[in-house]
Amino acid sequence: MAEGRPLSDVASPKPEHQAGLQTQIREMAALDLEGLRPNCLVCGIRLSAAAPYLRFRVCPGCGFHYHMPARARIEALADEGSFEETSAGILPLDPLEFSASVPYKSRVLQDQTRTGLQEAAVTGTCAIGGTQAVIIVLDFGFLGGSMGLVVGEKVALALELAARKRLPAVAIITSGGARIQEGVLSLMQMAKTALAANDLHEEGLPLISVLGNPATGQVLASFGSLADIILAEPGAHIGFAPHRALHGASHEHAHDEQYAAESFFGHGQVDRIVERDKLKHELASLLEILAPEFRQEAAGKARGSRPRLNPREPWEMVQLARRPDRPRAMDYIQRMFSPFIELHGDRLYGDDPAVVTGLARLGAESVVVIAQQKSRPAQADIEPSTGAPASLPAESRGEITPEGFRKASRAVQLAARFKLPVISLIDTPGPKLGLEMEQRGLANAIAGSITSMLRARTPSISVLIGEGGSEAALAFGVADRVLMLQNAIYTPISPEDGAASEHRDPGRASDMARALKLTSLDCLRMGAIDAVVPEPPEGAHGSPEEAARLLRRTLMRELAELRETRVSSLVKRRRKKYRKIGQHVRNPQVAKEAPAPRRRTWRSGLFRRGSKTRDERPKDEPVKKVKTAGKAAKPEKGAKTPKSAPPAEAVAKPVAGPAATKPAESASKVAKRRSRLRAVLLRRRGKPATRKTEPDARDPKDRAGSPGDG
Repeated sequence: MAEGRPLSDVASPKPEHQAGLQTQIREMAALDLEGLRPNCLVCGIRLSAAAPYLRFRVCPGCGFHYHMPARARIEALADEGSFEETSAGILPLDPLEFSASVPYKSRVLQDQTRTGLQEAAVTGTCAIGGTQAVIIVLDFGFLGGSMGLVVGEKVALALELAARKRLPAVAIITSGGARIQEGVLSLMQMAKTALAANDLHEEGLPLISVLGNPATGQVLASFGSLADIILAEPGAHIGFAPHRALHGASHEHAHDEQYAAESFFGHGQVDRIVERDKLKHELASLLEILAPEFRQEAAGKARGSRPRLNPREPWEMVQLARRPDRPRAMDYIQRMFSPFIELHGDRLYGDDPAVVTGLARLGAESVVVIAQQKSRPAQADIEPSTGAPASLPAESRGEITPEGFRKASRAVQLAARFKLPVISLIDTPGPKLGLEMEQRGLANAIAGSITSMLRARTPSISVLIGEGGSEAALAFGVADRVLMLQNAIYTPISPEDGAASEHRDPGRASDMARALKLTSLDCLRMGAIDAVVPEPPEGAHGSPEEAARLLRRTLMRELAELRETRVSSLVKRRRKKYRKIGQHVRNPQVAKEAPAPRRRTWRSGLFRRGSKTRDERPKDEPVKKVKTAGKAAKPEKGAKTPKSAPPAEAVAKPVAGPAATKPAESASKVAKRRSRLRAVLLRRRGKPATRKTEPDARDPKDRAGSPGDG
């Protein structure tokens, strides 16, 4: 097939078909997406004088989000006068010369006239809240915002521009399916745009997508879902299959609410649901954190004496860590970080409310926060006798599901991609157990979380703020610096379960708490943590503001110190730290019977690996000593004769055996031969032959040899 031509160059319809075509165009024009509506279609209130509707196309009564044209979206998001359009000269093609009830060229021309756009995508650069970015807007009013050749090319060029200029990218998506009029060439645009999005990821630059109503089809299944952060407008229809295909292919009756943004938010596919009038502020805050302009440094070494930590009984610290009025993770986050933008979901199955992740600022430093959040129990849920929470649901107790571990792993990967430090706050009794959790991959999720923390090429700090229980605490606590509040605990099993297992008596939990060495001072002595953060004298529950201030100061100091170390060195130290943690003793009997490891012998140039050296000869082998014929050879000039050596006139006694017939060489000849052999070896290795070496201390003759003896 010949190459497609620009639709502006396509000949107009024949006169006999002109009347029918005009009728079809008038019928299509009846659906006016750009025009203003007098009344709301949902609640019926008057919209003509409502400022939210005129500015953002949002009903002030029911909050319904109407269609907003691409140019209007850019005007609402970009700083005034900052938008510069790119790739405006790319014209649409008709590669298949597609013709149906309404010819493809006629539909494109009609949408161009109605919307004022050349194609469904508008791309360019702009400033959003002062941060320069590349913006991509898809308009549902132009052929349903579907992705054809021109849309795919403009999106790919925009993402490549962002990678080349080191700018973040923002994509506003309202798309309703596939551009079937361009055949398989339209399908190939998914691979093109996905490739460009992956290249942007490799450059460490953020891609943020905003899903409008609707967001379906090829756009959602390519660069739209590859975004680092996915926002959605309230009530937006989201899903790979368009609405018509869902009702035709599904055997089960599906309600429209199940394909709304709120449903996908609950299933971990969307990070945040943002109303349109707050979208610019949300994007500006995200871009400011993901593209930081500042980095804090320590003004000097910490001054002042180290605070004195008053030890408490282990069981008393267990009760303090479990107090229902003890500050939770969100209490510390709200007092230490500003701003904090929470991100939701694991992008696979769901969202765990017991795990909180998000982007934040600690002072002037952009960070990624991962926290384990316990729900504060109501007064009716507290045991009067002990003051501890009674039986609560798993999400209230802070037990972590597989989705929570995967959610944390995703946050760590984002931090490593954008080179942001990771700060994790640990407060959990452990992972949530059960057959359903096992089938959803609990063990794999824990292992993945540990691995992501170990491999993260960014500084990381973990803080145990309350109850650090078993594998769930470790999965969040593998970091460069591990801190622990004074009254927190760190244990592989709860004292009650340990007492039931070891003593067959849960009532002996206090004894088990003492045996487990779970206090902060015990963990510091064993090397499980790096430092203890002091609490107010009465505990963190007595003054949450003071506890947060002390922790914030410690975090800022630790983070400034970690920033002074190269990332590669941090990763090596982290690996070495957890490789060598703990103590062990070898069995001396086993060590004695084990064979000695092979070692490289002295004079590696003269002897092969593993060959016998002088000091390795069997003790029963006879020493070859014979009488020297003639006068004794004089040592070379510069050679020193050791005091313990016999005089030159001394004659060795002959020994029996064949060795008596072979004369012994003088020390000078042996030294010369060795020197020549070493020079040959050094020349082969490309090293200078005049290299001086130290005499071998294992042989008395070598200690007395010439300076050239290596």
